[in-house]
Amino acid sequence: MNDPIFAPLAPGAPSMLVAGNMLSTSTGMGLARGFRSFGWDVSEVSLHDASIIAEDRALRVVGRLIVPFGIRAYNRSILKQAALLQPDVMLTVKGLYIEPETLRALRRQGIRTVNFYPDYKFEYPGFDEQWLRDYDLVATTKSFQVDYLAQRIGAERVALVHHGYVPDMHRRRTPAGREPHYLWDLGYVGNASANKFDWLSRIVAALPDLSVIVAGHHWRDMAAGTPLERFVLSHALAGDHFARVAEHSRINLAVHHGNVGSAHGWQDKVSTRTFEIPASGGFMLHVDNDDLRSLYQPGVETGVFEHEHDLIAKIRYYLENPEERRAIADRGHARSVPAYSLTSRAAELAELFRTRFPHA
Repeated sequence: MNDPIFAPLAPGAPSMLVAGNMLSTSTGMGLARGFRSFGWDVSEVSLHDASIIAEDRALRVVGRLIVPFGIRAYNRSILKQAALLQPDVMLTVKGLYIEPETLRALRRQGIRTVNFYPDYKFEYPGFDEQWLRDYDLVATTKSFQVDYLAQRIGAERVALVHHGYVPDMHRRRTPAGREPHYLWDLGYVGNASANKFDWLSRIVAALPDLSVIVAGHHWRDMAAGTPLERFVLSHALAGDHFARVAEHSRINLAVHHGNVGSAHGWQDKVSTRTFEIPASGGFMLHVDNDDLRSLYQPGVETGVFEHEHDLIAKIRYYLENPEERRAIADRGHARSVPAYSLTSRAAELAELFRTRFPHA
């Protein structure tokens, strides 16, 4: 490339193209900011710019008609930016709508293709599990996918890199050791699912006087006509408001989707909430499992529960012991910040690039 505008800003500075959901709350944007913070030149191609996905229902209806055009436009944008900038790496989170032909074209140019895969299943519109074969590296956040992927695409092209939180968003405002101004006894923020509904319904039935907030997509429809309905926020939360709910709830429940739609029978053990709640200063009560225990010390940095009766007992216990609850929240925050940030995850990825792509 002869045009001096495309010369590296610093001699030898590594460069990256990030493609996908680039909203401020997204994992993709969090990783992009992380790479920038330690010297990478980063450019972005947003999935939203191609009008493939939209929040507004009417736009989604119209979008179905133009999706094929949007997909082509999105893939052309990736290739155009790659031709102009000649990045060392093209990174995507999940890789929705990035077609194998695009990945192969990038690899022919010597650009390494990387998929940071954050989900427990592969069954999504705009994605095919077979497309993972066209990535130089698949960094999955799920421990149970590592061996499965290694058998299919080669162990040298698979790595475990956990989820993380967005540092400038998932942060606490109450100083350590000081009690926040609490608004709710129990908070849950996340998209609705049958498994989550079951856990929350059992809590509300056992502890009817509990003050609760439930926020996220599809909760109004799922909870309609049930005792849980009165606790559901009328809208989803965005931006900094998740962190505020986490900080201002005495207890934050961490449960996951359950086995919904996975052809392999997988379900989450940890998720982004596992890292966002402690980073936001909230006390986390998390379903117990081996992955969680590799990240936090139970009873010291997070609360844990195993089954319904244990969960109800733990909620009662931690509500009755606020000093212990706050101490656990403070230690959980110290464990998470900054080690579990997306900036730290970007550093892990950069080290993987160094060892897996020695000639890049």
